Amino acid sequence: MANLNSYLVSHGGKKIGLFHPYNEIDALVLARFSYLPFHRIKLEKDETIGSACVKLSETLTVKDFCWPDDFEFVENLKTSRRFSKKRISDYVKSNSKALEKQFSVITIHLSPVKMYLSFFGTDNILTAWKEDFNLAFMDHVPAQTEAKKYLESLAKQYPTKKIFLGGHSKGGNLAIYSSVTVPDSLQKRIKKIYNYDGPGLRKGTMALDTGSEQVSGKIISVIPQDSIIGRLFEHNETVKVVKSSAKNLYQHDIYSWQISGNRFVKSKSTKASDLVDKTITGWLETASKEERKIFINSLFEALGNAEVNGPLEIKSKWLKVMTNILKTYVKLPRENKKAILEVWKKLGASFLKARKEK
Repeated sequence: MANLNSYLVSHGGKKIGLFHPYNEIDALVLARFSYLPFHRIKLEKDETIGSACVKLSETLTVKDFCWPDDFEFVENLKTSRRFSKKRISDYVKSNSKALEKQFSVITIHLSPVKMYLSFFGTDNILTAWKEDFNLAFMDHVPAQTEAKKYLESLAKQYPTKKIFLGGHSKGGNLAIYSSVTVPDSLQKRIKKIYNYDGPGLRKGTMALDTGSEQVSGKIISVIPQDSIIGRLFEHNETVKVVKSSAKNLYQHDIYSWQISGNRFVKSKSTKASDLVDKTITGWLETASKEERKIFINSLFEALGNAEVNGPLEIKSKWLKVMTNILKTYVKLPRENKKAILEVWKKLGASFLKARKEK
């Protein structure tokens, strides 16, 4: 079965137009484009997808990319008639360990009247994952604020263009958040918002309460059948489930998503995914904001001490991780220990309740 790179091989020579219209897989290609390490090359004013990919492939090696398949992705894009001539602009990369912020975005100009804002998601840096988890207790994280400012700036810079936004993982969340928090006049210019296995908006946040109704019909969310990240928080929009060739958390990798022609291969969410979703949702409703904050900060302190770069490393370093979690817990103030125990109790109660409701 085909994946994203297979699609570029089979459809890359078909120019977007009347006979081969823009489709949901094209939107995924553009969402993945923001994951490329543009900070390692010099981007010119007249840069295109093709010219940037030539620079990336001639300058970098596989290890310089977020994911090994990205190198093949670049090789396919640079010769793609479908994408290579599309102009790109306004690349921004703004990371801060102190602020627990990771933000990057690039704009692709689809035509003289259309542009696609592609938001970077999350790589394997612990700071980036910490920002994602901060969504559990913060009304907005720094990357969301940056995303809103970027959307407003680009809309002002290109006042006649229709706007499309997209991203994978946290990038999808940034596309949604920025869209629901800008003024109504700008929301009218937004045509589609593509969220690929990214979290929704937390219940009770101002963004969800005030702006989601105006744009929810424009959001297209796609998740794999075992999705965890893409089912977090509130999703008022319709969510499509795609078949993945990977297992468990590894399904977050969009290169594992199965494609037939120019469409995703449809699937259904698994019982395991439904159980995790109900468990986390129930926990968020019962644990206080302060309890969640203490729990997450303590967890990431322990992961940092264990020199874990990201969630996928936890399995290979589980003994070191567990040892550091215990050491971190012992050193905590009494009140923090009490809060963490309460979180575990509520998480367990939520799990049992979710299982009973299955």
